Amino acid sequence: MRKTGAVRTRVNDHSWPGGSRPNRRALLRAGGAAAAAGLTAPALAGCDLLSPGPDAPPPPDALTGLLAGTHGLVAAYDAALAADTTLTALLTPLRDTHKAHAAALDAIMSPKPSPSAFSLPSAAPVGGDRKAILASLRTAEASAAKQAAEACVSTTTARAVLVGEIAAARATHVEVLA
Repeated sequence: MRKTGAVRTRVNDHSWPGGSRPNRRALLRAGGAAAAAGLTAPALAGCDLLSPGPDAPPPPDALTGLLAGTHGLVAAYDAALAADTTLTALLTPLRDTHKAHAAALDAIMSPKPSPSAFSLPSAAPVGGDRKAILASLRTAEASAAKQAAEACVSTTTARAVLVGEIAAARATHVEVLA
């Protein structure tokens, strides 16, 4: 004896999510709609409505400020060396370290900043005696070390090693100039 409704057939099988089992026609319609959407999206990607035009400049790199500060330190060291040549043995290695840091930062930045972005007005001549020059450089290095440490915390993991090394070098320079 069969009870009516107790036998499951394809027509009355409601065990699928959303009710009845999808049939072949429904699956083909869904696949066709997905394919049409897949073909439409790339076509619209070239449309001005979905993407900014080619006239929009890319945003500046997040390390642009750090690079500008590095160029500023190089300029400060150049001015100090011009003011007191007796400091050449002490200051030249520190300045050269900042030049190397500028080159390393420039190598990883995208988009590359234009050289004119860092053309600083001629550095103010450093006046005074040896102590005043070193105090001025120490203040600049301390400020730059803080900037580099903040940049290290906020940069990507891929860049953190380089920026951390720059921060450590600047902190070391503060002690060398003491």
